Amino acid sequence: MLFSISTFISLALTTTTHFTSAWGQLNDEFRDPAPEYRPKFRYWLPDASISADTVANDIREAKAAGAGGLEILPFYLYGFANSPSLPDWSQYGFGTPAFVSLFKSILQTAKQTGIVIDYSLGANQGQGVPTEVGVPGLAVQLLMGNTTISPKGSFSAPVPMARLPTDIMLSGLGFMHPLQQYQAPNLTAVIAFEVISGMCAGTGIRTVHLNQSSFIDLMPLVEDGWSLQWAPPDSTKTYKIFSFWEAYTNQRSCDPGPNATDFVGNGSWTVDHFSKAGAAKVTDFWDKYILSDNEVAHLLRHVGKYAWEDSMEFLAALYWTPGLLDRFRERHGYELTPYLPVLFGAWNSWGGYIPVYDEIYGFGNEMNVGKNVYQMNYRDILNDGYQEYLSHFQEWTHSIGNQYSTQPAYNMPLQMFSDIPLVDAPEGESLGFGQLVDTYRQFSGPAHLTNKAVISTELGAVRVPAYTLRVPDLLQQIKRSFAGGFSMNVLHGFPSTTAYPNTTWPGYTTFWYEFTDMWNPIQPAWQHMKDALDYVGRNQWVLQQGSPKVDLVFYHYASPWKAQAQYKSTNLQNLGYTYDYLGPDNLISAYATVKESTLGAPAYQALIFNKQTVATVEAAEALIKLSSSGLPIIFIGPPPSQSYPNTPSNQLALETAISKLVSLPNSKVFQIESVDKLPGTLLNSGIDPRVALNCSSNPVFPVWRSTGDVEYIYFFNDQVNSTHCTARISAHGVIPYIYDAWIGSQTPLLQYSTMDSAIIVPIFLKANETLILALHRSAPAPKCTFLSTSGGVTSLDSKPNGTFALITDRASLTTSTGRTYTFNASLPQPTSLTAWDLLIEDWHSDPDRFAIKTEITHHTFRNISLVPWNTISASLNPVSGVGHYTTNFTVPTTPSPLQFVGILSLPPIQHTARAYLDGRLLPPIDPASPILELGDLESGRTYALKIDVTTTLFNRIKAEADRTWVAGAVAAERQSGYRELPYEGYGLVGSVKVEWGQWVRVEC
Repeated sequence: MLFSISTFISLALTTTTHFTSAWGQLNDEFRDPAPEYRPKFRYWLPDASISADTVANDIREAKAAGAGGLEILPFYLYGFANSPSLPDWSQYGFGTPAFVSLFKSILQTAKQTGIVIDYSLGANQGQGVPTEVGVPGLAVQLLMGNTTISPKGSFSAPVPMARLPTDIMLSGLGFMHPLQQYQAPNLTAVIAFEVISGMCAGTGIRTVHLNQSSFIDLMPLVEDGWSLQWAPPDSTKTYKIFSFWEAYTNQRSCDPGPNATDFVGNGSWTVDHFSKAGAAKVTDFWDKYILSDNEVAHLLRHVGKYAWEDSMEFLAALYWTPGLLDRFRERHGYELTPYLPVLFGAWNSWGGYIPVYDEIYGFGNEMNVGKNVYQMNYRDILNDGYQEYLSHFQEWTHSIGNQYSTQPAYNMPLQMFSDIPLVDAPEGESLGFGQLVDTYRQFSGPAHLTNKAVISTELGAVRVPAYTLRVPDLLQQIKRSFAGGFSMNVLHGFPSTTAYPNTTWPGYTTFWYEFTDMWNPIQPAWQHMKDALDYVGRNQWVLQQGSPKVDLVFYHYASPWKAQAQYKSTNLQNLGYTYDYLGPDNLISAYATVKESTLGAPAYQALIFNKQTVATVEAAEALIKLSSSGLPIIFIGPPPSQSYPNTPSNQLALETAISKLVSLPNSKVFQIESVDKLPGTLLNSGIDPRVALNCSSNPVFPVWRSTGDVEYIYFFNDQVNSTHCTARISAHGVIPYIYDAWIGSQTPLLQYSTMDSAIIVPIFLKANETLILALHRSAPAPKCTFLSTSGGVTSLDSKPNGTFALITDRASLTTSTGRTYTFNASLPQPTSLTAWDLLIEDWHSDPDRFAIKTEITHHTFRNISLVPWNTISASLNPVSGVGHYTTNFTVPTTPSPLQFVGILSLPPIQHTARAYLDGRLLPPIDPASPILELGDLESGRTYALKIDVTTTLFNRIKAEADRTWVAGAVAAERQSGYRELPYEGYGLVGSVKVEWGQWVRVEC
């Protein structure tokens, strides 16, 4: 890759194809990463009726395309058997003999192919297994009933029955299974409160204020388990009687088939995620029905990597687990029962937004009910149960020779920061996290502190029509995930290429065409996919090396956690500072130790509280220890003032600890008013970014990984503009190399300077471009390096017989020894390639649309310019496929014996592209910088150039959306984008030119 002329040297300094072989490879694992470092696909298995041969071929295709593994997800139409003519899931459901047989075949093929397998712990998203209903270990909720006693009234009747939640919750929100009532609920508590007032909000939810001191426990008055007679103590007041009932949610995670004869064929049920019993329900099923096959158990030890569960998608009026009241009393020293009414609200529901009942309750005149101390203490106990759930899976997976991965805690009223360290490979997601780097950092912080090499993300789901996501956009998402601390991308996703009932070409498409995307051989881009996946794998190899190094860490208390940016200023990132987030439990862990005034494995240089109000006593006391050990602590605004869990003794202890912290002698505790003063405070305290950046535009994100021998730095220009940066990197005694993730080369950096234990590197990055620097402590050093260049210096390279510069115009270079070279070469003007022949492969269905076979029709055009296909002819509007562009160019003649070097510049790559010169495949094309060196070309010779570009399938599906089905669902009806979005202008669109240069020798 080569770049336009600049006074800065870009990442292509030494990545030209002409000389890279001279240096060989410092690490062959970077050039060809092992499967465990490569990206994976989430593999959507429709059900166990699928041919083992089809799945085996899919596995081989994924391996050939550069993937390192598959995350096997038995999809079962997202768990819904609501389509006609489906295979009988009673026979082909999760855990059936047919499923075990197919799972065994998957493992056998994976072993033969050399690919790793992750696997969902259950059907659909792994949140349940087949089981009898109404048994311990299944999901439980707490329901509430109530009645009002007016002044002068009394109560003599059965205890108020449990009320069902709102219709929207009962329905499953339209994408989960409904809550169902099979068994009678168990009465847990009956209480009463005086009503102070009631008011109705604009949402239609009525807020009722209760007199907290009026609490009365009525459970001792309940007779025969159901009957209550009671008169309020003050006949002039209004009272409410509340009843609470423990009940199974009876929420399926997967529907059954029509002919179930036992519970294994009767679908799957969501388990209790807040107890060990729920996890044991899953592992017991695996032990009895899947791992009882000795060959499966043996294969899983060899090719299995992670047992896995998706983000939690299940509902409850109030999330609950048996014994929660007892556990609460033991932990917090008081009864939860009097505070149960205030727990029922959207704040404790899935996603934090679903109304539970048409009334919510608060004490006194409190307005922010969802944030009172009782909510916090309830969530604390719920999270304890969830940690038991996680720990059981961790232990079980290790016992079968695998590890555990899950998308922990989020969407629930839990403490994600506390839970991430309990998982071998915690996984986030681009969809739920809004593709925000700050949000990613909140997830990766606890994993960084515990020095986890693999921080996974489910990436690529976007709610736009399926088959529209372009590879450059996919890569942009991946690059941003790297910037946020993720080191493994599981791509969403790879649907089986099987034929399926009532499903037309282009085949089985998950989520009924509503989300992107479907990466498999049905896509024209699949033939080029290895270029992109190799690039991703090399980056992931780098980002899993050693330990992370992060400049700063923010404290953040979040229960429940919300996927939203916390530090909204850009004043840190613009200077190059990197930062993570940690919660209170992280600060008291064994990993939170101070060494040389930095915290933990990431060597955080300061801990920052940005207007945080809540802390545990243990975390506050840990701050004293951390500060006494030399860690700088900065409070933006006042220090935390509310204890968690909140009791009078905890509140006093918190205030005492904070007072002691801020008065420590010789400590580095700072208090500032606003985030605006944070950069100045850091710099004045000698806390500099490890990579100090001065860029012409932002954001540019650096990510640092450190081993004993090499410091790796990944840069990402996350903007639509090119940028020039000066990077001051805190390192000395190192030999900097550029690792090119597109071609796998490792070559010395030839332009930089040193100053005060730092190296200064000029960097030029195009929009969405990345760069990897590797600072070696022991590696071959180049003979000559340069302090500056200007003019037409396009690239620098080193080989055993000298150092060379690729010159395309007048140029000047100054070596590290102070020697200056000036070149006044007169080179030919660039050659514009304006006339092309085009052969379009038009990919479409076989006449039998249900056969899932692609037919190709050819369209040929001669002597055309590079315009969109539908500009060439309106008849090409519905066409998707591959465009083969060919042209010829002649190298200018030169009287000198030197050969010209051709530098090919392409227009923006819409999807994927490959280039061929005289039939020889050229190196992979970086969509962010589609420039290739063609090598030394013979003067006066004519060369044949071929550019192949692929398209998405959007145009073809748009044209046929009313005839495109998946399991009977019509794409046009499920995804309005096929109707509303215009046809896309496919093709190689723009200008192509060949610039001419020459290599010249320079010496220090």
